Amino acid sequence: MVFLKKKTVVEISKSCLRIVEGTRDGGMIEVLKLAESNFNEPIIKEDTKVDDILLQMELKDIVSKNGLYKKDVSVILSGISNILIREFEMPVLEEKQMYKAIRNEARQYFPINIDSYVFDYKQLQQSKEKNAVRQKVLVVGVYKLLIDGIKNAFKNASMNLTKIDIEPNSISKLFYTNFSQSKADGQTSFIIANVTRNGVSVSVVSKGHFAASKLFIIPEIELMFREENNSSFEIEFSVIEDLISDSIVKFYDFLRTKDDPINDISVIYLTGEICQHIDITGILKRRVPVEVVLADDFKIIKKNNNINKNTLFAYSTAISGLL
Repeated sequence: MVFLKKKTVVEISKSCLRIVEGTRDGGMIEVLKLAESNFNEPIIKEDTKVDDILLQMELKDIVSKNGLYKKDVSVILSGISNILIREFEMPVLEEKQMYKAIRNEARQYFPINIDSYVFDYKQLQQSKEKNAVRQKVLVVGVYKLLIDGIKNAFKNASMNLTKIDIEPNSISKLFYTNFSQSKADGQTSFIIANVTRNGVSVSVVSKGHFAASKLFIIPEIELMFREENNSSFEIEFSVIEDLISDSIVKFYDFLRTKDDPINDISVIYLTGEICQHIDITGILKRRVPVEVVLADDFKIIKKNNNINKNTLFAYSTAISGLL
């Protein structure tokens, strides 16, 4: 008998928690439980710190009500605007030297107090130049106060936090793992537009790796959720549709014109909770010369009573953490 390892993933955004409990069996994901909690006031303040007391209390409550697994828990940060993401080219070094070198590189490119950030990286590729081996790495920096507050909240909620990831990286793995199976070589570049109440998080996967991301804040989307309980204000969906499509087109144009352009983009995938309400596939198809797909089905996610089209839109980020 095979015992599948259970895991819980908590997606934390400014005013919402989405939680998935599930298992992974080889290349397949099974979702066992789903839970959600919304806040009237942001739980993440100014994108730099978390209300760890409120988060701790909410975690205890939602775990108790849903009987969620606590021994292996991952966090995905979503909709945080001041996360630093940049690709660096540097020599191949030992791990301890790498972190020091990354901080030195970051001081040159980011006009902020580097000491306030926690950095991590992943290697994208290696190349040999003359007698030296160099590498391209993707570097991510997150505000230290935010990380420390999250760790404290989970510790005090008696949940074993094993990993903290960011939404663009995590969701890129889900889409690459799923959709590359249907490609001839799995190396075609594609864009993921995750449209949520936090805005439009647009990422690109190139050569099998998450390569770049941009978060476009759209206050009208957040206002749309606030006004669900206030019928005195009407928001034109057409305005929101244009703002969303403008964001995606800007990112697409940027990728094709940057110093190291990505010109082999074949498809734009749309996901996120807003896709339950707004479908911009038609608009995008008129504006970009690539395929546009509403990601409402994943071959690697087992079908059960917990999963339907709207669930996939709303929980795609949290589900991605099960990989």
